[in-house]
Amino acid sequence: MNARTSPDRRSVAGLSLPEFPAPEPTGPFAGTRYRSAIVGSYALIAALVSLSYFWQAAQIDASVSALAHERGTVLFRLIELTRDWNAQHGGVYVPVTGETQPNPYLELPRRDVTTTDGQQLTLVNPSFMTRQISELAAQADGVRFHITSEKLVRPANKADPWEAESLRAFSAGQMSERLDFFAAGGGILDEPVHRYMAPLRIKEACLKCHDQQGYRIGDVRGGISITMPAGSLLDSAARQRTRLALASLAACALLGALAHLALWLFRRNLSVWQARERLQTLETITRDQEALIAQRTQELSTANAALAAKVAEAESALHQLEESQASYRSVVEASQNGIIVLRNDEIVFVNARMEEILGRRGADIMKMGLAGILGSEERAIVAERQHRGQGVVESLRVRLQHKDGLVRRTADVQVGVWQAVDGATHLVLNFKDVTAKLSAEHDLAIAGAVFERAAEGILVTDRDGRIVHVNPAFTVLTGYSVAEAIGNTPRLLKSGQHDAAFYAQMWNELLQDGRWEGEIWNRRKNGDVFAESLRIARIPADESWDGGFVATFNDITLRKEAENLIRHQANHDPLTNLANRRLFDKRLEMALTRARLCRSPLALLYMDLDHFKEVNDTFGHATGDALLREAAQRMLRCVRSDDTVARFGGDEFAIILGELRQPQDAFDVARRMLEALARPFALDGRRVLISASIGIALHPEDGAEAANLRARADAALYAAKAAGRNCWRGGEPGAALPAATTDAEAAAES
Repeated sequence: MNARTSPDRRSVAGLSLPEFPAPEPTGPFAGTRYRSAIVGSYALIAALVSLSYFWQAAQIDASVSALAHERGTVLFRLIELTRDWNAQHGGVYVPVTGETQPNPYLELPRRDVTTTDGQQLTLVNPSFMTRQISELAAQADGVRFHITSEKLVRPANKADPWEAESLRAFSAGQMSERLDFFAAGGGILDEPVHRYMAPLRIKEACLKCHDQQGYRIGDVRGGISITMPAGSLLDSAARQRTRLALASLAACALLGALAHLALWLFRRNLSVWQARERLQTLETITRDQEALIAQRTQELSTANAALAAKVAEAESALHQLEESQASYRSVVEASQNGIIVLRNDEIVFVNARMEEILGRRGADIMKMGLAGILGSEERAIVAERQHRGQGVVESLRVRLQHKDGLVRRTADVQVGVWQAVDGATHLVLNFKDVTAKLSAEHDLAIAGAVFERAAEGILVTDRDGRIVHVNPAFTVLTGYSVAEAIGNTPRLLKSGQHDAAFYAQMWNELLQDGRWEGEIWNRRKNGDVFAESLRIARIPADESWDGGFVATFNDITLRKEAENLIRHQANHDPLTNLANRRLFDKRLEMALTRARLCRSPLALLYMDLDHFKEVNDTFGHATGDALLREAAQRMLRCVRSDDTVARFGGDEFAIILGELRQPQDAFDVARRMLEALARPFALDGRRVLISASIGIALHPEDGAEAANLRARADAALYAAKAAGRNCWRGGEPGAALPAATTDAEAAAES
């Protein structure tokens, strides 16, 4: 055989073999097709990122409208509540000043009144109060209020075209409220604004002033439009869209690079696989040649040695292959992902993790086949692709059928394909269980929605008490923006109405029990103090955070004010605002307890107004009530702030004088009261004269218990009446002190 051979062939043991060129990628990922795939992936990613950007930008615009609507609704509701309160009380009298002049459009007989001390007052109705609130709001933050009506009383309340259109829609029942955006200010301001308007409906209290206009309860009388500057909201939305655009560009670049890398790696692996295919073909030809050489070994001794060496080399390679297979199996079995290998659509291998995910033994999984472990929808998709003759996708998300027949798991599947020497197609399916991850993402999304939409104020702090998150309701309730709150501490809201012991007890319970709940007074950014129902819970630390605290709160100021009003009404006389019998009894017991502890004198006075019935019968009950109110004020001016003056009913009064220096102090108070009540009363242009009778009981002289003192004071009161009225009686047990007659009494007797 010639020693020289052609460039595309080589010689092995005297035989000529074909020479293979260097591997180059072929098939769908060669040359122009590869470049087209790269361009297509970039285009697809750009399209998806663009769609995401426009969708999120639309969400930003929607949130701006939602915030403007919420702000308009809250402001309208506050104005409406103020107007309802004013209407229910028949208007409010306020002093006449340069800024507050009588309302020329309010035609009521008692619109303007003068107090007894000469103070000029004028009645402010709901409309007038709304205009003054509008002026204050415009000065504070630029918000403009405008009250208008279809039946005008005041020309300045005339509706502009937008308001008139809204009123017609309200009256026709076409809408219950309206919110519009005006980029040029809507003719109100020289900046972008949101205009909100809602109707004012006739209520029973409104008929006092508007009955003459033919309104009925429930009719639309007019409306209030609220013009709110939109600059801050639009600036915030613009900043969000800028950040969104930058994030979208970064995501597009990153995803494009990853897709490019993935395609490049796949192309490279495809080239290696094709090279291996050619190598296998070469090995097959070599084995055929070696068989031919083996037939000639009897004639060539050198061929025998070469053949022995080949056999030894093959045994070594086989041993290494077995070790490699064992190592590969151990890695697969230890994988945290489930792995299934299919050969010609039949399952030939299942690792332990896949058995755990499906709750079945590997042998059972092999019998079921791939379709048996998938959910119903996934089985339909696989059947459809097989029916159409479509290939296998590289990755997808599937639901898996558990042993109990229910879909319990969701997994991301990566598919690898390789072709065996014998032509069989092998698929390696790598199942990554993402059930827990999806559940956590769902829970996180729900928690985020609750945090953003909750009506309660919510703030989250780190373990050192620094604020790290607040929700929109926090800003609404406190007035502090997110930027002002983040990095600060809850001491930002401290009102100064609780002492250090209160906060020490709060932190002690919080650190010991992990939570605290109660009521607290805090201060808004504008300085207003408000009551809130506060709940604090500790957030435990984990691998990603050192822990902290979460607090939720509600504004309960109105509830507290209502409770205080109810408590006051339960313990005070509604006519004179003096203590009633219930509160008087409690204070008498407390005064007796202090008197016993301090060993100080105490006096109980019972008082009746003389001939009060004749005043009622002569001048009427309204004059009688006015006399009782004035008499109560005169009595209060005769005692100390710590003493108690009470009205039991009618013209019956009682007084507690505690911590007296001497009994004479009680007699002096009785004398001052008789003199004060003897002065003429000016009631509705009439001059009314009355007097009073007083009975005095002293502690401990007249008794140590409340019942004894009441009996002695009552007996002394009757003694004063029997003595001719306009005097006081009282003294030691069993004896009466001499009557003390005032100068006014002497004048009355004359």
